[in-house]
Amino acid sequence: MPSPILRRLALATLTVALLVAPGGGAVAVDEPLAAADRYSPPSLELALASLYADSTPAATPGAIAAAGDDAWSTAKLRLPACEIKDIPTRFGKVKHWKRTLLDTNLTLKRSYQPWDLVSVSRAGISGSGKVRKIMIDDLRALADAARRAGKPLAVRSAHRTYAYQAALFSSYVRRSGYAQAIKFSARPGHSEHQLGTTVDFTTAAGVPLRTSFGASPSGKWLARNGWKYGFIMSYPEGKKKVSCYGYEPWHWRYFGRALARKIHESGQVPRRYLYENFEARP
Repeated sequence: MPSPILRRLALATLTVALLVAPGGGAVAVDEPLAAADRYSPPSLELALASLYADSTPAATPGAIAAAGDDAWSTAKLRLPACEIKDIPTRFGKVKHWKRTLLDTNLTLKRSYQPWDLVSVSRAGISGSGKVRKIMIDDLRALADAARRAGKPLAVRSAHRTYAYQAALFSSYVRRSGYAQAIKFSARPGHSEHQLGTTVDFTTAAGVPLRTSFGASPSGKWLARNGWKYGFIMSYPEGKKKVSCYGYEPWHWRYFGRALARKIHESGQVPRRYLYENFEARP
């Protein structure tokens, strides 16, 4: 796709050539156009259409910022590729917890630390760890509903500090090598667990995290009902190119019921939804 500057230069050159070319002959304005000398020049309207035909599939935030909300809502944004970068996330304050996007590119500061962490036991769910107090009521409601349905849940992992994630990632590097570790573990600052609103679920306390959880009765129930209580699976199956990580049916992030419903109804992976609606929005 030509850059905006090259498109403008080509447009100006082509417009002049179309206006002054004698007798409708071949247009020899520069070498690329002169090479196509076996046909008459197109009309100005067709030339413009051809020049801009491929210029719109991946609108950028800056390109449509001045066009207003209507243009923004219909623009197709290109989700950044999952690369190994350390770009500060746009919504990196604790109060931004619903909108914060973290992936292999975007990161939180080392100093990011929620101030209202409480034990998950306050939600009446087995397991260990701490989460933000703002999600305790919905975590309790989720655990109670799962228990009544005969699909019990437990917490395997909850909030992690930057330092804890650094130690965890280093252990994976020592065990599997860096190239493998970055495929399944977040580098420090890039983990949603640092937000204090992310929980790894299992069927009972102490049960290891396995993808088979997704096929278990509890995992299936959670996949159907988690959003009703404000929880969304961050890394669904078959969406690694979008989510940046492989399938993790145990990894659920709390967004609050209203936003979780919107993400669920959009059918989008949380990373894409957060990028389009918050991170990249003017």
